[in-house]
Amino acid sequence: MYRALPLLMEAGIIQQTISPGERRRYEGALGHEHHDHLVCTRCGRIVEFQFEAFEVLQREVAAKYGFRLTGHSHELFGVCDECDGKRWQGVG
Repeated sequence: MYRALPLLMEAGIIQQTISPGERRRYEGALGHEHHDHLVCTRCGRIVEFQFEAFEVLQREVAAKYGFRLTGHSHELFGVCDECDGKRWQGVG
């Protein structure tokens, strides 16, 4: 299975996402619109989101530095509301 991952990525069937720690995550790429991720560093919860302003800004940055984008991965790491609430309640 693990030998097939690079081939599946090259074919555009799956894509690797960034996650905290050593663990690698993959998600299906076929038939899915581009999206980015919020990742909770405590519980591992992942929220998919789309935010057009990010897309516009990254195209502007690439153009400014003479790059033609072929893709990107955007992951925002933090603590979700549920985990953050546990901290204030003395849990976790």
